[in-house]
Amino acid sequence: MSKYDDHYAIRELVERWSDGVNSREWAALEVLFTEEATWNVGEPLNFHAQGPSQIVALLREKLQQTRYMVQTPHAVIVDVQGDAATAKSTIHEACRFKDDSGIEVVGTYFDEFVRERVGWRFSRRTYRCTFTSPLTPGGQTFQHFDGGSPAQ
Repeated sequence: MSKYDDHYAIRELVERWSDGVNSREWAALEVLFTEEATWNVGEPLNFHAQGPSQIVALLREKLQQTRYMVQTPHAVIVDVQGDAATAKSTIHEACRFKDDSGIEVVGTYFDEFVRERVGWRFSRRTYRCTFTSPLTPGGQTFQHFDGGSPAQ
């Protein structure tokens, strides 16, 4: 694999996380992590999980409280050193809860990756919040789906 192939694969992994979160594709999220992976989310949210199934179970629990959450990654900077890599990415989230309140969150993921036989995987995700703001979502929710594509 070339340097560019590695960078592309790691950026795609970051994007697959956000897409899986947005569409609640739990099985697709689990395969993004190594067996020993950790997910650390700092203040003001403060939670931690280890291992793919625990990471996804915690995420699933958090998202059960929402009508939707849209997460988008930006400015993904990747550094590859052999079979290990790091990346930093800015994340923007807009979330509407079931009680129709909401929150906007901006933060940064500091990620570590390892190359496994099947490709690059997250070994550590560390999230630090930069900004939170209550969000009163206006308008109507049109699409909410749990895993996969919405029905045609």
